[in-house]
Amino acid sequence: MKFEKIAKRGYVADPTPLQELKHFRKELGGPQIWIKRDDLLPFGGNKVRKMDYLFEEALQAGADTVITASTNQCCHNGILLMLANREGMQSKIIMETWGDPSYEFSSAPEYELYRLAGNPEVHVTSEFPSGPVSEMPLALEIAHRVQEEGGKPWFISRGGEGPLGACGYVGAAFELVKQWKGQIPDVLVCPCGLGGTQAGLIVGLRMLGCPTKVVGIGVTGKSKAVMEQSVAAQCLALTTFLDIAPISDEWVCCVEGCAGEGYAKPFAGQYQSMRMLAQTEGILTDPVYSGKTLFGLTELIRRGVLDGAERVVFLHTGGMSLYYDYHTLRPLLQEG
Repeated sequence: MKFEKIAKRGYVADPTPLQELKHFRKELGGPQIWIKRDDLLPFGGNKVRKMDYLFEEALQAGADTVITASTNQCCHNGILLMLANREGMQSKIIMETWGDPSYEFSSAPEYELYRLAGNPEVHVTSEFPSGPVSEMPLALEIAHRVQEEGGKPWFISRGGEGPLGACGYVGAAFELVKQWKGQIPDVLVCPCGLGGTQAGLIVGLRMLGCPTKVVGIGVTGKSKAVMEQSVAAQCLALTTFLDIAPISDEWVCCVEGCAGEGYAKPFAGQYQSMRMLAQTEGILTDPVYSGKTLFGLTELIRRGVLDGAERVVFLHTGGMSLYYDYHTLRPLLQEG
């Protein structure tokens, strides 16, 4: 099988926990609910599964500098910074703030963390992405400068998008099937932003002949049709990359109407779902991805959409760092 031969760095050495949400279910009703704790991955977010493969590709190509872009509310940029440090590489980060035009890096919560990690080069842009990172004028300008200085740049796709990055969630699907031990859930619910995580899960489960339906909860405000078209295209690209048979579009399912007023804009119903999980199970979810996915799950249960299901799994993609007041470091950072 080609998938098992694809090289990776080994950042994800152990399975993340799968635990039942008994108290949450008692409060909500509906089928058994389990949670896949990818919030407990190294560096605290799902992007590390994708970068396991993407950094291996960059290093095999002889790169010494990685260039990427993602939104300020995504764990992608921060995880890339830490992994680049781990690999002895330079990182150049483009912070895309189209979801929050008022964003200022110098006063943002992550500012001290980024400075603490030693990355002085963060570019902020409010422009909406119109193409891949490798085609962004700003990214190309940065790459040209790196080359002029004698370095070898490498573009890391936004959110780890693309077939190679999606392999991270093919691997997660394999991991889940082992953890289920024959008790196969009817539905696996995950966030749908760019759709790469969902595509990896769909393809991975179908490779193993697993009938679990993967339902992507939209977190950006895109329509069901647009999301499903994107996920289906990524499934096709992934199966082509892995040299396996295509996946029927019937396995692609996305849910709209759970993103409130749009990306990174939380709302009251979402807050109630997040609070219920925190108060019944002691598990925090973020307000951008997993929090909206959790709201989507609760809505599917309350509306009776999942009445025929016995077991449901909720993928917590994480992205949250432990909270300390890093602002207290600001005077020291200014001195440094």
